[in-house]
Amino acid sequence: MKILMVDDNNFSLQVAKNTLIEGKINCEIVMCNSGYKALEILESEDIDIILLDIIMPEITGVEVLKQIRMNPHNKDIQILMLTATTDKFSLKECFDSGANDFINKPIEPIDFIARVNAAIRVRKYHKELNRMLALTMKQNQELNEMTKKLKEAQLFLIQKEKMAAIGELAAGVAHEINNPMGFISSNFETLVQYISKIKNMIKRYREIIDKIDDPEDNYDKLIEEKAAILELENAVHLEFVISDLDDLIKDSREGVERVTNIVQSLKRFARTGLEDDFNYHSIDEIIEEALMITRNEVKYFADIKMELCDLDPVYCNRGQIGQVIVNMVINAVQAIKSQQRQEKGCICINTYMEDDNIVIKISDDGPGIKEEIMAKIFDPFFTTKDVGEGTGLGLSICYDIIVNKHKGQLSANSNINEGTDFFIKLPIT
Repeated sequence: MKILMVDDNNFSLQVAKNTLIEGKINCEIVMCNSGYKALEILESEDIDIILLDIIMPEITGVEVLKQIRMNPHNKDIQILMLTATTDKFSLKECFDSGANDFINKPIEPIDFIARVNAAIRVRKYHKELNRMLALTMKQNQELNEMTKKLKEAQLFLIQKEKMAAIGELAAGVAHEINNPMGFISSNFETLVQYISKIKNMIKRYREIIDKIDDPEDNYDKLIEEKAAILELENAVHLEFVISDLDDLIKDSREGVERVTNIVQSLKRFARTGLEDDFNYHSIDEIIEEALMITRNEVKYFADIKMELCDLDPVYCNRGQIGQVIVNMVINAVQAIKSQQRQEKGCICINTYMEDDNIVIKISDDGPGIKEEIMAKIFDPFFTTKDVGEGTGLGLSICYDIIVNKHKGQLSANSNINEGTDFFIKLPIT
């Protein structure tokens, strides 16, 4: 603890110093007899407490006090004014200018030591507070860095889970794309044949037009050409070809749209970097999109039954909600597959309003979940699958998306050998 004593009277300085020594105040004492000199000392030394005389030549103690407090670095220094005056106006000016206490002159040892000790305690509290504040700021910075790393890790895990789901569905999605591409390819082959036939007919029509314009061709020859053309039309089935063109083009367009929808759904599902991309979306559309991605995985093991209400759009992240539904549907299919039964299972998806929430209910008639593990199903890395078959992150990520990111609710009910119901609640506000 370093104390600076400022008084133009050297005798007063020595008395104050001796009093501190006799009072066994553990401190380093610095003395000066000028206000300007005191300001210079403050620039070069770390002072904790200042004992400052009010009345001094050249510059008064009050002016020195004001200049000290102008520097934010000195805001915690304890300043005690030394005064032989009882003028209350002067004392008020001192306190208004930032003084912490005052000591009457001539010095009375007991009162002097008590006030200095009080100033020392306050200064120690300020130092400890500043130390704790600096430590807190450092810890807060470390915490922010750790939070950033955790968020990056979380986003990585979410994206990894997406890619794992796409990996599981890849063969089925490829099959869903191959089907329309197959009949589109077949349609194009047929169109090529039709176009060839139509070109030949157009060529024959042009030939007869040329003969009509030729005066040397008589009527009987034109009749023969007409009969030959009609015979050719029948041979190439021109009427059927013309009528079938519209159906071929319509089927091909539908196939292209189907492939486009599947690719766009996969693109939306797999995309990253859009964690804050919230907007108003139709829950029914998101469900249908998720079922499009999972269709081939589902169709061999379960029938899908849907009862979707025509609900207003919900403010949500489309990709994240789609990820939740895809995960739920895949889990339901895997539960049904685990029973190895002969008949197909059933997955029911319902949407409805409940209070101020839109509810998505996804049910399956699989084996159900045991009561003792129901409380753990949303825990990270918890899985009932064999080693290497599951990360245990699917439902945990779903919970984070619904509860933390969308401020909704995610819950489940299950009965052994009867199936499981998952309830997703999203606030409409």
